[in-house]
Amino acid sequence: MGLELFHYWRCLGFLFIGFFFKGLISRFLSKYVFKLFVKDEEYDYSDSFAMHIRRPLSNFIFIVFAYLAFMQLAPLFGKVWLFKQQVEKHTDPLLMDAQKVLTVKSFTLLTLGRNIFFFLQILSFTQIVLRVMVFFFSRLEERAIHRADRERQQLLPLLRDVLRVLIWVTMIFVILGVVFKVNVAALVAGLGVGGIAIAFALKDSLENLLSSFMILLDKPFVIGDHVKINGVEGNVESVGFRSTAIRTFDQSLVSLPNRNLISNALENFTQRGMRRVRLVVGVPYGLSVKQLQDTVTAVRERINTQAHVTGTTNVYVDNFGDSGIEIVIVYFIRVAEGVNFTAAKEKVNYEIYEAVYQHATGFVFPTQALVKADVFDHVTKADNKAS
Repeated sequence: MGLELFHYWRCLGFLFIGFFFKGLISRFLSKYVFKLFVKDEEYDYSDSFAMHIRRPLSNFIFIVFAYLAFMQLAPLFGKVWLFKQQVEKHTDPLLMDAQKVLTVKSFTLLTLGRNIFFFLQILSFTQIVLRVMVFFFSRLEERAIHRADRERQQLLPLLRDVLRVLIWVTMIFVILGVVFKVNVAALVAGLGVGGIAIAFALKDSLENLLSSFMILLDKPFVIGDHVKINGVEGNVESVGFRSTAIRTFDQSLVSLPNRNLISNALENFTQRGMRRVRLVVGVPYGLSVKQLQDTVTAVRERINTQAHVTGTTNVYVDNFGDSGIEIVIVYFIRVAEGVNFTAAKEKVNYEIYEAVYQHATGFVFPTQALVKADVFDHVTKADNKAS
């Protein structure tokens, strides 16, 4: 077919190297290049990094060797015409010597193969860049969690998503310019004209995106805060492009649009530093004043001995109820990292229960008594007499 034999041997050689040595080359490049550019004295992530990008890097290496193999047969593929078109072009008609110029537009198998390989190379390289970015962001998030840096835990996922979108958009423009020969500058200028229509079509999405940046700047909450918005109460798990994920106390994951977080009242229970607890207990009638005072004092002292109780504890006789004497108890539990509100409240309840039984002989509860009485009917008797 007009080619010497060594062209075919080189083609098979590049295919053999790419297919059988792509894994070895990818492991070598990923591991040792990582150690060359990143030096971490505390942790060595080279092995995990190599595992993370091994597949897209192996694909990229094989595509490169396959392209080199394809180019060994370029003179042969250049003779295979897929289509051929002659176009007549005229010079300036205002000139007296206007002539017809005959040009030929052609598309060969070589051109098609190059475009396919360029497309695959750009796509696989983009996947490598995305894998590298995700890997480093995951390591940064792990360190933020280890250091209890909740602001970084909130910022890093959103920044990662922004970079991911920018990388994909850049890849699309590169493919349009390199593979399809599109004038990218003119295309970007045209998008500027049509940007108004796109903005109206994506109004809600853009509003949520801008709201996410406002949340990062204003910082009404950070990852892990206990918040309440539009009747939804729970802990903030993540802040994304469009919505914020809140994990409720029944373990449901609720996604709220970011614009709702900006336009509505939001309660951040974590920022107040303490959480108020108020309850009313009843003790039986017949206790002496000293017993009541001892009960109030004992309850107050036992509550104040708890580790997570903070602020001022108020315990006082409030009212004479239907079933017993009502004692109001008000105290505060500290809100901080590692403090379980439910567990702390349970310990306080145990102390209150024991103090009331020691000094007030227990609690009262509503009771009903059955009273037996004679049935009387004056209406019926009065009606009989009238008749």
